[in-house]
Amino acid sequence: MVQFESLANELLLDLFEFLDTTYLIRAFLGLNSRFDQLLYIHFQTNYFSFQSISKEDFDIICQQHLLLFIDKIISFRLSNEETPNLSELILSQNFTINRFIHLQSLSLYYIKSLDTLIKITFQCRSLLHLTHLEIINNEYGERYIRIFSLFDNIWNIPNLIYCNLNGIQKELTVPPRISSIAPYIKYLSIKNIKCNLRFLSGLFECTPNLQHLCSTIKSDSTNEHLEFVIPSMISLELSFEIFLDSMKNILEKMPNLYYLTIETSKIYLDGNEWEHIIINYLPKIKIFRLKINFEFSLHTNKEEQIDQILNTFRSTFWLEKHQWFVRCHWNPYDSTKLITLYTLPYTFKTIHYSNEYCSKSTCFDEEEYRSYDHVRSIFYQNKMNNINSFNSLNHFNTHFPYIQHLSINIPYDNNFLHCFQSLNILTSLEVFLSENSDYYQLQTLLNQTLHLYSLKLISDQTLNPGLFHLTSKSIYRLDLIKFSLNGSDYFNDEDCNKLIDSPLGLRCEVLFIRINNRTNILHLIKKMSNLRLLVFECKGDRQNSSSTINDELVQWLKNRFLSIHSIIRDRSNPSYIQVWINRQKEILNNDILISKIRYKNFRLLKSNVLAFFSKFSVPKKNT
Repeated sequence: MVQFESLANELLLDLFEFLDTTYLIRAFLGLNSRFDQLLYIHFQTNYFSFQSISKEDFDIICQQHLLLFIDKIISFRLSNEETPNLSELILSQNFTINRFIHLQSLSLYYIKSLDTLIKITFQCRSLLHLTHLEIINNEYGERYIRIFSLFDNIWNIPNLIYCNLNGIQKELTVPPRISSIAPYIKYLSIKNIKCNLRFLSGLFECTPNLQHLCSTIKSDSTNEHLEFVIPSMISLELSFEIFLDSMKNILEKMPNLYYLTIETSKIYLDGNEWEHIIINYLPKIKIFRLKINFEFSLHTNKEEQIDQILNTFRSTFWLEKHQWFVRCHWNPYDSTKLITLYTLPYTFKTIHYSNEYCSKSTCFDEEEYRSYDHVRSIFYQNKMNNINSFNSLNHFNTHFPYIQHLSINIPYDNNFLHCFQSLNILTSLEVFLSENSDYYQLQTLLNQTLHLYSLKLISDQTLNPGLFHLTSKSIYRLDLIKFSLNGSDYFNDEDCNKLIDSPLGLRCEVLFIRINNRTNILHLIKKMSNLRLLVFECKGDRQNSSSTINDELVQWLKNRFLSIHSIIRDRSNPSYIQVWINRQKEILNNDILISKIRYKNFRLLKSNVLAFFSKFSVPKKNT
């Protein structure tokens, strides 16, 4: 067996890319000068992440190790999702972002405090090497002036090129108040900001060299329009909630567009009308992606209407000149009469799917483009009443090989197994359960997921306790907030004990749960030895504010735990309390502190490479 230490530096650096920041530092830093140097090299080319870290590991890294790397880190990720208040704790320990002097990329996830984001982005204004910024999965109900303070900081980062602000969810209808022009920003994504053309015009003035924009446009006025031409724009992704004339105005102001992606449910145009727009407004277009949701006419046969729509996309322009094909899918049993039409291949990351769907396309062979390789998240609805639709000539016979998130109701039919022949990269699973749900089917599904990290169970029925018998070798996050057991929305003492002793409970590191009694909190934290984050709602808790001032339950918890854990209320849902657990159980090894569970991993890493791969290897994340 090859000894780990005997591997070449190049191979060790390759292996390091499969491990997160915590494992690397706790297992290798201080082992010897060789591994110290390899870690320095690693963090000069890879991200340094504080995602999914325990409270004790976070404290140790900040107190003992972060200063060693702070001027070498080029990519930094901060997340409050499984580490409540982490971003605030980082700043409070004087690790301000401006101290990361060689930082090139900064990613901020689930930071719900706008004040904290404004502080962080203000510190970024002095970072000369920072070119990439991401703010993901955040919600703000703040006034314009507060949001625009954030925008102003970002636009004053001197060399910013790539800017993803999809975490900002807001409707903005006035021009942004930005004090500086950002000449280097070329990529901007504000997909979850619903903005009108007044806001967009102001944004373009401050970003004169923008080449790629992803945005959602919403306007109730026909009088809004862009004031000037944007010749630098070559790629545009838009979700539309505007009038047709406004859309035409946007396109005619961007004469050099090569790539256009449009998603809308407000504007319906047939193939002839889209052909006219492309010819007249998009002379340089090379790639055109389209997704439209609309409804059937009330008095027209569905199949005939589908054929009429598709025939408008069968001209020489579509099939010969550009070879652009489209597909419609619909549910013949659905009372909403909704049709979805899109270009092929399907390039959108999410999709809603039902085993009742039928489809038709303009392809010469209907079996073309049946693999939806771009889809990462799918909401799959099983209907058992009309299952014969699987044998229909027009059944939506499709494959989804690269799914990362799946939402599904159980029981499922054989069509599900046909669509998902492999779930090797699935990391998140949401399951809707009913009285007829088969836990054997759920277990079969879990057995096919090699890298499933998160399992969320949802039910509003009285269920049997099959949950306590489910097994998985990869699940570490369990969400039972919307899971009813034995007719109750809250877990009682007996339910908690069964969960603690269950296979999933023994492995669980992150738990979301509703509990009947506050003493259950103490029991869960004490008995679930791997637990690092507990998010719970307690029956009888009446707190309706995220402030912990005069918060009786939070104060009760802090007194019981002597304040060693981080205990806060969720900002967006104050009924949930988050306990970031610090167990402070450590042992000494080679003059560095390593927690017991990390020490076992450390010994495994030193022993042999094969064991290393079997325990830690996961698919590399796309960045």
